[in-house]
Amino acid sequence: MIGTMIYAHISSVRERILGLPEVKHIPTQCFNELLEHYLDLGWRRTYEYDGPDAWIDYGRVHLKHGTSVLRFRWNNYGEGSVTGPQTELADITRYVHEKCC
Repeated sequence: MIGTMIYAHISSVRERILGLPEVKHIPTQCFNELLEHYLDLGWRRTYEYDGPDAWIDYGRVHLKHGTSVLRFRWNNYGEGSVTGPQTELADITRYVHEKCC
């Protein structure tokens, strides 16, 4: 459990240091729909945060499809965000604007 929490923190820091593209401030309901949408498209879950506060204060899921990886992160303050390749994030931005706004 502690290892999972450390891994999640290190992953977040790594993404910020590398300046990976990110879509931020996705409302919670839309974030959940988006995650389900990608799972329905055949993306597979390769990691899910399972700390004591999982999906209460913080949640994180990594999805993979081919060589692309999307990192879905949620917290109860900033709501949802997704980090990944720019091409995928363009689709995510479009999905959020069409389905959630």
